[in-house]
Amino acid sequence: MKIFSSTPKIGSPGFGSLNLSLLIGSASLLIWGGLYVGKYSGRFDSDEFSEIPHGRPAKPVVAALDPNAETIKKGAKVYAAVCIACHQADGNGNPGGGIPPLAGSDWVTTEGPSRIIRIVLHGLEGPVKVNGTAWGQNQMPAQAKTADNPAGLTPEDIANVLSYVRNAWGNKAPMVSVDMVSTVIKDTAAKSGYWNPDDLMKMPVMVGGGAAPSAAMTPDQLKAALKALSGEQLEALMKEVKK
Repeated sequence: MKIFSSTPKIGSPGFGSLNLSLLIGSASLLIWGGLYVGKYSGRFDSDEFSEIPHGRPAKPVVAALDPNAETIKKGAKVYAAVCIACHQADGNGNPGGGIPPLAGSDWVTTEGPSRIIRIVLHGLEGPVKVNGTAWGQNQMPAQAKTADNPAGLTPEDIANVLSYVRNAWGNKAPMVSVDMVSTVIKDTAAKSGYWNPDDLMKMPVMVGGGAAPSAAMTPDQLKAALKALSGEQLEALMKEVKK
């Protein structure tokens, strides 16, 4: 008994042309796919796939970088190495240990950094008021690099860490430059020992100049000053006050 195959042969009627079309179409797709992958695949590196053909440079993207970011980053490292043990990672200090906060501190966020530079250079001793709250008798040792403290902070370190402190935990104050620190170093070359908070309050907040803030007059001082004015001066003053 003769058995016939049900599989048509290539070239049999009604099959050869269709099979040839499929063959040509498949080959065309393979060739196109190979060319596309070769052109766009980035040499088959998975992390280099790009719709931009190799050899055609992409347009450079200019990132909006914070010019102070590197300074702040360096300052954060100095803070973590030197300051964090006392003033804590959140800048809130240690009330139990009498360590005042830096976060929101009116000493830290003044317009000029003259006083806090002095504190870092020579240390601080005695009760200090921060935002109106009195803090105890703890000493902050001098942190500057000197012959007696070769492992201390350089002027650049001080500028960086104070810039960080003045702009961390919600603080917002101008950056501190190395020139500012160097100027205060020269101005305080004869200084020895710790600073006292009362003495620091007599210093201008701006580095290299600016008058120290004058204390408010007592009622008796005000009366004496008014009595020293002539009638015309007093009358002119009263008109000015009423404006």
